Amino acid sequence: MTVPGPPLLRCLLNQAAPWQRTLRLAGIPQGRLRDDYTAAAHVAARRYPALYPPGRLLSPMAWQPHLFAVGALIIHADCLADVPVHRYEPAVFHTWAGQVRQGLATGRAEQPFLRAFLHTARVQPLDPADVHDYLAGQLARLGVRGYATEQDKHDNTDRSNMPSARILLAACRIPRHSRNETASRLAFDAAQRWDDLADLAEDLRRGLLTIPETDLLRFDVTRTDLEAGRDTPAVRALLAHECGKARAAFHTAQAALDDADQGVQFLYRPVLMLLHQGVRGLEQRGAALLRPSSRWHFRLSPTRLAGDTLRTLHHRLRLG
Repeated sequence: MTVPGPPLLRCLLNQAAPWQRTLRLAGIPQGRLRDDYTAAAHVAARRYPALYPPGRLLSPMAWQPHLFAVGALIIHADCLADVPVHRYEPAVFHTWAGQVRQGLATGRAEQPFLRAFLHTARVQPLDPADVHDYLAGQLARLGVRGYATEQDKHDNTDRSNMPSARILLAACRIPRHSRNETASRLAFDAAQRWDDLADLAEDLRRGLLTIPETDLLRFDVTRTDLEAGRDTPAVRALLAHECGKARAAFHTAQAALDDADQGVQFLYRPVLMLLHQGVRGLEQRGAALLRPSSRWHFRLSPTRLAGDTLRTLHHRLRLG
């Protein structure tokens, strides 16, 4: 598998298990299907270059192809939903969602990453209803310009986040106990909060404000203030408040993982470990969060990173 990205990334991934061996251990038949899973992995690597290496280095090999297949589906759906409000065309998403639904019924599709996902859906205990619910949740995001309250925001994102969490659990054959679903919901909530802050400037440019109106009123900040990128004490206080909510969400999610099954802990700890470090970088940016940036601003804590990495490796050994 040829990995996109800088030489250091390629060097690190060369130390991971050979991709063909990973496909074999996951039970992926030789032929075009392996190319389809490779295409799905490329989708994930391009969209999340900072998260892809830990996935390849730390995840159980038998999980990786299925995780990337699910990830590619989620990434593509997210890209279709994340269009500027003034230019969104529901028919585009409807057409693609129809292809997914038809693929679930027939097992056939034109997009390579979608063929990989359909194979995962067939050989892993995925419930097609979760896929339908996920598509419906993403469809509900089209044309949304903002949220009145924190609860409105939670309800809107939860409609797509929880079905995708159930799909991920099924792809790894992790039981859907209530403790596992609770940990998944909190992990997705924390990751969503990081994503909303990291993409705040880009979202504003396409007409979406992910900070609830109730928070704007609390700090006497207007949507126009944020869209104009104004660096005022009130704006900085508002953004610090949002970062604080994200940090609290990560602490809550990490605590919930302690009660979840080993598989759930391993599935989410590496992502939460990295994104929690990213919150520190977001906090230090302040009002610069309102300006587009091509970089992910991580501020790493070596002690915390080392401890979380050792814990992750411990779970990897227990899972095999």
